[in-house]
Amino acid sequence: MALSLGRAQRLVGVAAQRSPAYRTLLSEHGLSSPLAPGTPLSSLPVLDKDNTFGRFSLDELAGELDPAEVADVLTSSGRGGRTFGYRITTRKPHESSWFDIDLGLQDAFRTDDRSTLLVNCLPMGVVFRSRAVAVANVSVREDMACAILKSVGPAFDQTIVCCDPLFAKRLLDHAQSVGVDWNRLNTSMIVGEEVLTEAQRTYFSMRLGINADLTDGRLVASSFGVGELGLNLLFETRETIAIRRALRRSAEVSAHFGISPGAQSVPSVFCFNPLRCHIEILEPDSKGFGELCITALDTSASILLPRYRTGDLARLISMPEMLSVESMVGCKPWLPALLLRGRMADRGPTGPDVETVKDLVFSCSELADQLTGAFRIATTGEETRITLQLMPGGDLQTARDLAGKLTLPASMAPSTECRIAVETPADLQWGPPVDHERKFAYRQA
Repeated sequence: MALSLGRAQRLVGVAAQRSPAYRTLLSEHGLSSPLAPGTPLSSLPVLDKDNTFGRFSLDELAGELDPAEVADVLTSSGRGGRTFGYRITTRKPHESSWFDIDLGLQDAFRTDDRSTLLVNCLPMGVVFRSRAVAVANVSVREDMACAILKSVGPAFDQTIVCCDPLFAKRLLDHAQSVGVDWNRLNTSMIVGEEVLTEAQRTYFSMRLGINADLTDGRLVASSFGVGELGLNLLFETRETIAIRRALRRSAEVSAHFGISPGAQSVPSVFCFNPLRCHIEILEPDSKGFGELCITALDTSASILLPRYRTGDLARLISMPEMLSVESMVGCKPWLPALLLRGRMADRGPTGPDVETVKDLVFSCSELADQLTGAFRIATTGEETRITLQLMPGGDLQTARDLAGKLTLPASMAPSTECRIAVETPADLQWGPPVDHERKFAYRQA
């Protein structure tokens, strides 16, 4: 971790030299450029979309940039509603961008030994390079994804589907209707864009014919990226999945991490490469949870963003903690890890958090079968209303009967009265609709 911190401090120096915008931010923070040797990282300004992309032009952010050298532009989701961030990759780094992706694929799926077809169903034009696998970029087209899986998939030793949780439900439903055989295709799933809960993992695994508690074979795993910084910055391994599932089952393991007993949703356990990104936790509470802050350490990036806040709630796992967990669970990852609770904006002052509702819904597979997975949490006065969306062709009465039996965990019960309803898409007043091209807002603004 000392090496990671040193690289972060060096990146700050490069950013101050290259970026007029960063020099302005340093000056406004009371710091001169070049920075004095040994300036603590914690004394530097914290960046976000608004004070970078929302304020400065490309020339101010990147300094001198030759448009002829630009190979790729990746935008953020714009979920915050104020501005879009973006990441620009020039041609030389773009040619080697496959390395980090392939390293993760090999670690999880042994892609060096197995011919692999990866069907990328991520929205918003998110694509990636690989030398280890064949990639089919179909975006949010479940019909195209299933057609490719059925026609091309059998030629490979294994297939992997990459998508977000809402589209995973849509894809699985369509695959069932057209006869996709996940076992024959030896299919695993990588889920990104938003938090995957353990009940969702169990449900998706069941639909794919996977035992989610096995530590070998096929799996459903989660990945975390930031459009402005890079893909797969945080990632699950078989060891972190085992630890997270133990968190949900074992009072001893959850207490070890300070997780309240009886909480339905437990934090994600993610690894990260400290030579690729430096992690900080801003303003941690008494249990160590605070806002996740990432410094991507690649100085070849066109726009350098030291200390970039992501809007997610997280805490680092210390080495002594991880060693203790190993004695309880029987495994530990070889890379450093953190706990991630999801977006801070999804945790309102009243009512349950988004991840708890996800776990509640997907813990009842019969109910999840009838739904799209989208829902809205709205609090008005003394009432919190959770509205679940019926899938096309779903049985409304069955879904309402099953939803009526749901109860929030005692430790997560809101102070206001909570009602759970099921509505058809035609009866919902949500906007924009669930089109899978943009991240869905589960909590009413």
